[in-house]
Amino acid sequence: MRTLFVDPVGGAAGDMLLAALLDAGAPRDVVTQAVSRVLGRRIEVGTRVVTRRGIRALELILPEGLDRTPEGRGPLDLMALVERAGLADGVRTRALAVLSRLGDAEARVHGLPVAEVLLEELGADDTLVDLVGVAAALDALDVGTIAVPAVPLGRGARATLELLRGFDVRPPDVPVQLPEPVTPTGAAILSALGEPAPEMPAMRLEAVGVGAGARDPAGFANVVRVLLGTPTGAAVDGRRLVVLDANVDDLSPELVPDAIEALLQTGALDAWCTPIVMKRGRPALTISALCEPEDLGAVRRAFFEHTTTLGVRVHGVARPELERRVVEIELAEGGPRVRVKVASLDGRAVSVKPEHDDVVEAARKLDRPVRAVHEAASALAHRLLEEPT
Repeated sequence: MRTLFVDPVGGAAGDMLLAALLDAGAPRDVVTQAVSRVLGRRIEVGTRVVTRRGIRALELILPEGLDRTPEGRGPLDLMALVERAGLADGVRTRALAVLSRLGDAEARVHGLPVAEVLLEELGADDTLVDLVGVAAALDALDVGTIAVPAVPLGRGARATLELLRGFDVRPPDVPVQLPEPVTPTGAAILSALGEPAPEMPAMRLEAVGVGAGARDPAGFANVVRVLLGTPTGAAVDGRRLVVLDANVDDLSPELVPDAIEALLQTGALDAWCTPIVMKRGRPALTISALCEPEDLGAVRRAFFEHTTTLGVRVHGVARPELERRVVEIELAEGGPRVRVKVASLDGRAVSVKPEHDDVVEAARKLDRPVRAVHEAASALAHRLLEEPT
């Protein structure tokens, strides 16, 4: 999977991010199809080349006829539109994660349950175009990790400040700037799908895209730039996998094992939880899962279905691995057999491990304690260290 570095030169809005991704090579037809599915009619997502303070960029052009003043729409209404649109798993889960993050921020700002929040301007069709379009573009570009450096903040909306909790922020580059260089939609996308990055990650650069805002104020370039590439260095020396993380402070402890099991059943190679302390000193857990890139959508969906999280962090990792083979050992003549994993480095066996489920079954058949059978199996297994692979 690829890495995307978001450089908020003058700020970041949903339409700017989508235009930048299209400029970086995201297929326009994929974006158009996803947006059209959600809105229930054909929506042509267009762009035009503009210049902002001498920088060439793409500006998003939306068709006429979008509902820009919907009445009574809340985040749950927008999520329902996304849910029933029949989107690809990766697109749907990203779009829902952004809407969940946006709804949660608005609920905190207004002191209301999410179900009672009305989004006003943010409930318009162009919000769905932006965030669904970004989700589709990221999926098409095979983006796993989104790195977000410090973003410029003006006077800003309260929701934007809530959304950017945990991210680095900075003053605008010039005193006179847009009152909202980072919009709530832009902040929701960055915070739900990205992770803070103090510096640009090491990668082999493959594409650059620049998206422009509709306004062209004097004194600064109202653009966002994205850099797309493949991670380089020691991090890619190994099997390419994906890690998903979510912090939860409201999941009943007795449900945690069920959530872990659900992640494993969905396709995660491993799943675990780590005790943490969240804001205001509240004890919580980070639930994590490791999976193959092709299982990302299913595992991410399991997070939303089996935990209380409103967002999931996703980042690519590399896992160098030892060569492995499985052999069977016989605990006694004619007795139960136990599978053993043998790990080798440069053709030499360096570790052996009996399969625990086999040990338990053998202990049952032999009517012996599991610990005693495990020790016996381990002793036999360690003889394999002396055998050539």
